[in-house]
Amino acid sequence: MKKSKGDQGMKMPAFMANLGNVHMDISGNHEIILEGGKGIVEYGDKSIKINAGKYILAFCGRGLHIQCMNDSDIVIHGFVTSIEYIM
Repeated sequence: MKKSKGDQGMKMPAFMANLGNVHMDISGNHEIILEGGKGIVEYGDKSIKINAGKYILAFCGRGLHIQCMNDSDIVIHGFVTSIEYIM
């Protein structure tokens, strides 16, 4: 299938997950966009834990930081090595 000229600038995330009320876009191992998180449980450069309602999402890696955050979205940057769902 040929790409049209309009498709050249479009970049799709490597992985998208819909986890109930939480939606996560993962681009490689360096950026995560989380929509619907309920707040930060733990914040450090090796681990960031986010309240996702019925569970906690734990992002582990190196140089992790929250790039930006608003009422519904959290953008995490850094070298992500694992994502855990904690019940």
